[in-house]
Amino acid sequence: DGVILALPSYHSASLLSPFASELARDLEAIPYCSTATVNMAYREDQIPRSLNGFGFVVPAIEGRKIIACSFSSVKYTGRAPIGYVLLRAFVGGALQPELFKRDDRAMEDSVREELSSLLGVKAAPLFCRIQRHPRSLPQYQVGHLELVQRVEQCLRQHPSIALAGNAYRGVGISDCIRSGEEAAERLLERLTIK
Repeated sequence: DGVILALPSYHSASLLSPFASELARDLEAIPYCSTATVNMAYREDQIPRSLNGFGFVVPAIEGRKIIACSFSSVKYTGRAPIGYVLLRAFVGGALQPELFKRDDRAMEDSVREELSSLLGVKAAPLFCRIQRHPRSLPQYQVGHLELVQRVEQCLRQHPSIALAGNAYRGVGISDCIRSGEEAAERLLERLTIK
């Protein structure tokens, strides 16, 4: 039998610590930050600027209260009815952890302020939904690849276990899919009798 742990590294660490303490220590060493998504719906006529593209990322030097904004209804067909727009702003992160800790009202107000400044949106949203994601985004610090190599070396001592997820070699959706596929291939390779 084999197991793929497709979990945040700190959860994998807690499962592995009883029998793989060195591996667990390395997994626990990967730092995470918290982010929130703020989804807001508008009528198209409430958005004065054209939403060409999928959204934007805000450079940290700008000192804004959002990390990025996706034009969800442009990026993903069917996310909003015709004539409406769905925007998703990202808040918090490693550089602004205090913004993640704001209450929902303050978070909504700060996102509205930023969308007003950046996109010219003055209207109140038709609805606002906030999702908080505590300790959700691993931070690849200097030496991260060496840490991942140590983790992979330790895993050789446990051939029935594989790891997958955003903590190792990429945080994007395609990175996570690739990570899961590679973990499954490694596990099958180790468990297949030749």
